[in-house]
Amino acid sequence: MRKIFAALALLAVCSLAAWAAPGLPDIDGWTNGKARITELQTDFRNRGRWIERDYRTDGGVLLHAVWMEGSGERGWNAADGDISADDGPLGSGAVYKTIRAAGEKAILERHPVMGCSLAARVGTSGVLTLESKSATDEEIIQAAETLILKIKSDTPAQM
Repeated sequence: MRKIFAALALLAVCSLAAWAAPGLPDIDGWTNGKARITELQTDFRNRGRWIERDYRTDGGVLLHAVWMEGSGERGWNAADGDISADDGPLGSGAVYKTIRAAGEKAILERHPVMGCSLAARVGTSGVLTLESKSATDEEIIQAAETLILKIKSDTPAQM
């Protein structure tokens, strides 16, 4: 009986790990933190999931990554066209621009105190957001491209 219970427990853990993998995958050469998964649940059905994970790139850049998938992020898209703007005279100095990262439309934000963030829809699978207090624009774009390409390679049928 113990062997059956142990086998079922191992199967459950392996299944959860495999199920979580497409959202924020391990990247070879990076320090890959533990994924924290939150189910977006209502009384009637599952609306998707929110995954958070911290990474350190091979260049030493610290990143906080968030992956959202399911109907919870369904309406989010980067704006069409080129946008480059700031938050105006009453803002706090943030600047925004649309870019492309690994072929996906993305929004890059730079804030003088909080650092930078990048958000991109990855095909039809979900939305990736990266945040860093220390990364340059080039570093966060490169990290986003690495993650986007890995996510796409892990889930080709959904792209």
